[in-house]
Amino acid sequence: MIRMARPRMAGSGNLINLEAMISLDGVGDDRAERVRWRSCWPTADETTLSFCCPLETGGPWLAGRALDTLRAGGWVEADHSRERYVTGSRRGAPLILGEPLLWHDQPVVLEACQTDRSPTGEVTLRLPPWTELAETVNEDELWELADSMAEEFGALCGVVSDGRAIGFPNLQTPRRAAQRLQSNHLGVIVPNEWFQFLRPGSNRYQLLSRTELLVVLE
Repeated sequence: MIRMARPRMAGSGNLINLEAMISLDGVGDDRAERVRWRSCWPTADETTLSFCCPLETGGPWLAGRALDTLRAGGWVEADHSRERYVTGSRRGAPLILGEPLLWHDQPVVLEACQTDRSPTGEVTLRLPPWTELAETVNEDELWELADSMAEEFGALCGVVSDGRAIGFPNLQTPRRAAQRLQSNHLGVIVPNEWFQFLRPGSNRYQLLSRTELLVVLE
């Protein structure tokens, strides 16, 4: 059951700022688990955290590095009930690889996309809709996971979205990249110096402690 207090619209109204308190039905008061969120995300089918990461020539595949990072941190477990998906040629790194995992017993997918000719790749964590996610995961844990992933890959920027990945922004033009990302997604995760390029009224929502990337939600 989700009980939400003190809602107010933020920015352009894509997200709602609130304090969300989730109490699990059927659990005694002394053992009730409470998960606090500061915002409600309108992700009806899927919630995505997606990062743009630099690629090193001849370096390890993004998918393998991402899995190693999540497993080493004890974040995830394998989900043997679902199959991984792979797209691409049979030479070099796969163009797209999706690995099914479990996080807090929730089904998630770690997806990596890279091509041999691109200077950047894409790492995406595909999560359940916010209404399901918020019942079992504390918001702080989500940002800690995002920060760990971004640090491992030296992420240049990222997005919070409703099923979409970040794609391949043109980092040679930060102003255009920041504005394009903001127009296409629910939120952006950007270097602090990019904040000036975002829409007036944008909300400095969270600073990731390791990478010092700024989460901006509207």
